[in-house]
Amino acid sequence: MHNRPTLLVSAVLSLGAAVTLPASAQTDKTGLAALDANGDKMISRQEAANAQVEAFEAMDTDGDGALTRSELKASQPPVSADKKTSRAVETARAKALNRRFANLDADGSGDISLSEYQAGMTPYFDRLDTNGDGVIDGGELRRAYMPDEDRP
Repeated sequence: MHNRPTLLVSAVLSLGAAVTLPASAQTDKTGLAALDANGDKMISRQEAANAQVEAFEAMDTDGDGALTRSELKASQPPVSADKKTSRAVETARAKALNRRFANLDADGSGDISLSEYQAGMTPYFDRLDTNGDGVIDGGELRRAYMPDEDRP
């Protein structure tokens, strides 16, 4: 089961909470700490870009510099093993994957380059950086991902 910080990292690195890093690419750090390379308790645009490269390389399992539809699909979080997936859920997941792939494959080449991947991720960083200062701090993350009633 993915916790909120893991999903947060996925949102910044990938395509919102719908895509996660393969288990082999995940670290013990979660949330802000997983992206905060310099330990200043903020995620800079450069730290996010570096993490995007790392995520892309982890998903690019054949190392050819491009993500295929199957590589992107393999990066999706698994459905809980203790629950049977309905056909409707499987269909919805497949449609969502196809939309994400089409959105990222800007040139329509049939695969996703690193530059296409990063161009698709920039809006997520910008949305989280609500004050526009070029960094995402813990307060911005909490406001974005924690329901009002759960905030301290």
